[in-house]
Amino acid sequence: MDELWTHIGISPDGALGVAVASALLYVLYSVVLTLWGPRLFSSSSTLSVALLTVLGSLMARAMLGDFPTLGGAIVAAATLLLMEAIIGRLRKVSTPAWAKRATAPRHRPRVVMIEGQFVDRPKRERVTSDADVLLRLRTAGLRHVDDAALVILESRGGVTVLRRGERIDARLLEGVLGAELVPGHLVGAA
Repeated sequence: MDELWTHIGISPDGALGVAVASALLYVLYSVVLTLWGPRLFSSSSTLSVALLTVLGSLMARAMLGDFPTLGGAIVAAATLLLMEAIIGRLRKVSTPAWAKRATAPRHRPRVVMIEGQFVDRPKRERVTSDADVLLRLRTAGLRHVDDAALVILESRGGVTVLRRGERIDARLLEGVLGAELVPGHLVGAA
């Protein structure tokens, strides 16, 4: 029975170690995703998917300590859920300074294409490649680039495509970088 406990159980010191490691790695992974997540999620490359998978796997394995057990996994999962609940409540109350910096211009939604033409942006402001945007247009069912009246790269990496002949409510452009470039005939009631 002791050998069985060795494989599924965890000591109080081990549980504390797993809880601390899980909390610290949760914070680290959250910071990584806040800083580089939009770039990683907007890219459809295999490298981006592999990088996110490897980072997640490394974090998960590191949380469990030297000898992973069922008890350690339960402690790690409970810690992660608790951290998510705590951070979620804190976000409702206030936004920390580092998160405000993360939602600064680099991670705000931005206009990337108007009437089939890419918006000219300095390289330092590019968070995704033109090829990725074109892939998203094909995925959205567009058959011609000119059919895209307006394309917005969202803060979490998704792409909003407004087709030719459609209009967008001005309220939906609030906080979007480059909204001032959108021609008036594209803005208004649907």
